[in-house]
Amino acid sequence: MKIRVLLLLCLSLFLQTVFAGVTVATPAVTGPKVKITMRDNGYTLGDTIAMHAEFNLAKGLVFDPNSVPLKGPVNNWLDLRNVSMAEAKNADGGSKISIDFTWQIFGTVEHAQTLKIPAIQLQTIPSSDSAKADDNAKDSTAKLAANKPLTITIPAQGFNLSPVLPPTITENTHRPHAPPLRFNERTPLTFAITCLSLGLLCCALWLWLQDKISWLPRNPGPMTRLARQLNQQKLRRQNIGQVFTAENLRTIHAGLASAAGQSLYPNTLVNLFEKNPYLAAEKPAITQFFNASWQTFYEKNTHSSTSNISVTDTLRWINRSAMAERLSRRPVSRRPVSRRQANQNVRQKPVALNRATKA
Repeated sequence: MKIRVLLLLCLSLFLQTVFAGVTVATPAVTGPKVKITMRDNGYTLGDTIAMHAEFNLAKGLVFDPNSVPLKGPVNNWLDLRNVSMAEAKNADGGSKISIDFTWQIFGTVEHAQTLKIPAIQLQTIPSSDSAKADDNAKDSTAKLAANKPLTITIPAQGFNLSPVLPPTITENTHRPHAPPLRFNERTPLTFAITCLSLGLLCCALWLWLQDKISWLPRNPGPMTRLARQLNQQKLRRQNIGQVFTAENLRTIHAGLASAAGQSLYPNTLVNLFEKNPYLAAEKPAITQFFNASWQTFYEKNTHSSTSNISVTDTLRWINRSAMAERLSRRPVSRRPVSRRQANQNVRQKPVALNRATKA
């Protein structure tokens, strides 16, 4: 029994080894041969190299123009200055691709030597008739060529480069090639941060001028408090048909009196502008409002009403006055009183009281 099991195991291992060594051969798809036309000698520093490459594509293959390299530096001594492509149809339905390259040399050597232009990889793209080619193709090679892109290689081309200066007898030590310049990230980043900071500062200044920041200023003036009270009473400049109530007029009079530091009457209204010079620009509007509201409050004319006072104009000059107040106010610095000054003040108070008693 053990011998049978051993024989079965050996047979299974033998079959696995045999079948594992069998591989399915797939047909290799090779690109077309590329014909290169280029002069390979007589070049020195600054010369241009004209290279012409052409190849034929079979019917059903479409060349990918995006695979052609772009103009620009290739390495530290060679640049691709110009590249042009032309495509023509052949009699058998295929296409002929012609590409002209113009290279320029930006390096030199001490002794004449052979350098190589790097190889170039081109490719094809699946055509719109690839589905029809899959149905009509009878062999696997045609199917593979119709579905997968074909790689076309332009091999590296060598040329002889001559030195500019005559060879030297002594040996020279050369420093390595300088690395390419890095993109300056600090300047645009600094410029962007500066612009962002200025934009935020201007936005904060606009919000502060429009009194959109409720906690600034920390100690608002009387005109700013008046503007906020009227906003809380839901008075808007856009509402044309809106009329002041008696409460609104009393609120405005109280705000003006707070700004003047005293009760205001028609004959003492001048004190408001003397104490607050920033209100001089709004003097005609404030005077007109004060006289109209005063007649509403204290005269016995029953025909007079608050409808004669424009809500829109009044709110405008109140907001302008509040803005001017915020711009003109300066923080009052409170210096701490020293102990010596406090003692002098305490000593001076009894002397003043005694003089007043004797008098």
